[in-house]
Amino acid sequence: MGNKVGWKKIHNVLGLASAVFLLLLLGTGILLNHPAWLDRGEPTAMAADPKVGSRIFEGKKDGLFVSGDAGVTWDEVPMLYPPQNVADIRFSGDGKEIYVVEKWGRVILSKDGGRIWENIPLPFDAQADGVELMSATPGPAGGLCLFTSHGWLLSKDGGKSWDASRFDKKAHPLRRLILTIHNGYFFGPKFVWLYDFSALALLILIVSGFVLWKAGRSAA
Repeated sequence: MGNKVGWKKIHNVLGLASAVFLLLLLGTGILLNHPAWLDRGEPTAMAADPKVGSRIFEGKKDGLFVSGDAGVTWDEVPMLYPPQNVADIRFSGDGKEIYVVEKWGRVILSKDGGRIWENIPLPFDAQADGVELMSATPGPAGGLCLFTSHGWLLSKDGGKSWDASRFDKKAHPLRRLILTIHNGYFFGPKFVWLYDFSALALLILIVSGFVLWKAGRSAA
């Protein structure tokens, strides 16, 4: 009888600990599905001017900002269409050109230190084709290497033409496929809410199970 009671206590303790851990996973998983709820304006990319070290560019989810005093004060870089979800900021070797990469959109370029910006044409639509832009590495004479979730592309003429022999927009890298299935984005942005509903249903099951377990103990 004693062994039976002991195993029951162990089962209860392990069950309670697992429930608490699942609650933690559910709560944090929902928050990760909605990064905007966590966003407090933290920078997503930064780069210092190689010619003027106190001049720093900072990319955020909703724009590009510049500081002329080493980060003490910041001003938004004026643009007709400010970049969203900035993934990377790079200066060319001579510091004359600035490249800004949006995670799900454009690569934009300034040739005059950040006053005038232009789009670099890409051979695909990042958002429509589900291609995540990750970083850009500028080279000499307008050369540019663009790294993406589906391989990388090389341009020797500032984006007028691209060598896409190491890029496949139809590919589904295993790691990215697993991540998008796990967080729901594989089925489209709105499908995330179904994941949230499933998490809420599991939460209700855990809480109601705990209530029933307490009620059973009281009745006994």
